[in-house]
Amino acid sequence: MKIVKECESFLISSHINPDGDAIGSQLAFYSLLLDLGKKVILVNSDPVPPVYSFLPGANVFCSATDSCDERFWKNAEVAVILDCGNLDRIGERLASQIRPKSALINIDHHSSNNYFGTHNLVDVNACATAELVFNLIKYNGMKIGQDRATCLYTAIITDTGCFKYMNTSAKAHRIVAQLIDEGIRPDRIAELVYEVIPYRKAKLFGMALETLQLSCDARVAWMSITNEMYERTGAGSADTDGFVEYVRSLKDTEIAILFREIENGNVKVSLRSKSDFNVDQIAARFGGGGHQMAAGCVISKPLNEAIGMVVEVINRQMERMNSSFN
Repeated sequence: MKIVKECESFLISSHINPDGDAIGSQLAFYSLLLDLGKKVILVNSDPVPPVYSFLPGANVFCSATDSCDERFWKNAEVAVILDCGNLDRIGERLASQIRPKSALINIDHHSSNNYFGTHNLVDVNACATAELVFNLIKYNGMKIGQDRATCLYTAIITDTGCFKYMNTSAKAHRIVAQLIDEGIRPDRIAELVYEVIPYRKAKLFGMALETLQLSCDARVAWMSITNEMYERTGAGSADTDGFVEYVRSLKDTEIAILFREIENGNVKVSLRSKSDFNVDQIAARFGGGGHQMAAGCVISKPLNEAIGMVVEVINRQMERMNSSFN
């Protein structure tokens, strides 16, 4: 990208409650810019989830609420936003204060992306935003290296559900083969991401399981997490990672939902599908977005009311789909 070569100062950000693709893609792009001799800062609204603290460079992230150099991140020449369908996804405060002097670069793979950048690199066929970052590194004629490979591999396995989701492509496997050739340890990365569970997370999961519910035909399943559960276990939002995938694994279930209370009395809704049902359309009904098989939104209603609203919309949509097949 020409703008990357011409400018000197960069801010890199991604969405609130960052996941593996967000963190891994950010760190790989950060490393790329450093190798190009640029001045770069990583700023997110939320801290790096502990599960991703093993990634090379994870300690360089700055929070929009801490004492990092605000003058720099507010006035960088270029802002690079990764893995976000719209600018608001990085958080209201951060989105309102970013004022890049030269360009706003939008790098993403969500079908709900609204092309908010002055430069948009959006590919809905990419398995993860990390795939696009991988391509940029290759385009610049640079080696991947073991550290970047670790970040990119982590991003890809988390966004493809360890290659279980529909976004898993032949190209994804070819990219991963090149990352493994850089000397990374897939077994060790999988262990750190999926098999090192804090006690507080296990306790929280046990409480969440008690809320598990099924629709009459078992095609829709959901569970919920309250602020009281967080308080009783000492867990946080980052500890819910993987919960909705467990619900998705239930026999006969096609749509899985995790409802969790967040700040300001709102409810975060995570949706997963393992059928032709498009959960992105459901999330969009409530101002969210994502992919056909993985999406999310925030609802400004009490928990029980939010549950009722989402389940009702899904049931109506499934009824329409059933009638169209008959």
